Amino acid sequence: MCLSEQPHSSTRRWYFSREEIENHSPSRKDGIELGREERLRKLYCSFLQELGMKLKVPQVAIACAMMLCHRFYMRQSHAKNDWQTIATVSTFLACKIEETPRLLQDVIVVSYELIHKRNPSSPGRIRQREVYDKQKELILVGERLLLATIAFDLDIKLPYKPLVAAFKKLEIFPNLLKVAWNFVNDWLQTTLCLQYKPHYIAAGSMCLAAKFQKVKLPMEKGKVWWLEFDISPKQLQEVTQQMVWLLGQNRSRPLSSRHERASRSASLAGNSQFVAGAENSKVGKSMDSCVSQVRVKEVFPHQANANGASSVVQDGNDRGQPRTEESDQN
Repeated sequence: MCLSEQPHSSTRRWYFSREEIENHSPSRKDGIELGREERLRKLYCSFLQELGMKLKVPQVAIACAMMLCHRFYMRQSHAKNDWQTIATVSTFLACKIEETPRLLQDVIVVSYELIHKRNPSSPGRIRQREVYDKQKELILVGERLLLATIAFDLDIKLPYKPLVAAFKKLEIFPNLLKVAWNFVNDWLQTTLCLQYKPHYIAAGSMCLAAKFQKVKLPMEKGKVWWLEFDISPKQLQEVTQQMVWLLGQNRSRPLSSRHERASRSASLAGNSQFVAGAENSKVGKSMDSCVSQVRVKEVFPHQANANGASSVVQDGNDRGQPRTEESDQN
């Protein structure tokens, strides 16, 4: 792992243009192509999801870890920083940020076993003092690197809060929240969260979910749904178009059975990145319809190896669902 020589001010922005992300990331400067970086992003997001589930942490903590990784790799290169190590560190730190801490020992052991899950001897190896101590030191060094890279900015805002708040205020069909929530889960595994503010992603997710569920969102006077997200029609149009574009990137893949169920009922639990073919065409038309509802006068101002670098690590499915305040207290 290597700390960039470029100083990072805590006042620097955390939102980037698509051009910056695709063509000017630190990894690109080190010769890593866009396609490879996208594959590495998918790898560490999948790893974070599985690690979080094994550690039994809330989805918001997993999402926070993803945000930490995304931000880290907009400041540091995959060529110099092993994604498995950074993802493990991000999980450990995210659990503390979201006030759902996990013991360092548990994070180290579970992560090591997950990284080396094809090696039947890994559960025994990580419990050897020498191997464990080496991993512990690696994670602690990695945590310092991560904190320095993000300039100790631990203010991680996620789309879940504005999404739930809007649903409560608008009193919309309850199952729609599950669909929108899962779309948020999906977008957090992409660069959308580096391009748009959390409430923009929440608004776009609600719009897309409504079209999947064939639910008409409130548009009457005094209860215009998109006003709950502090987003203008033009901004909503931009973010939803980007979402449709992301859906189209995987149109050659088979439609996720979970999304298929969601389009018929309300049991969405899958990954919207796998909407494909004709279904994607339907989504695009539905999104155009959704956006057209708000094309009115704006009321807001415009605002080294296949896994990456060589690892220092020594070798040796339900998604989170929206929770009510009552369930959090239980």
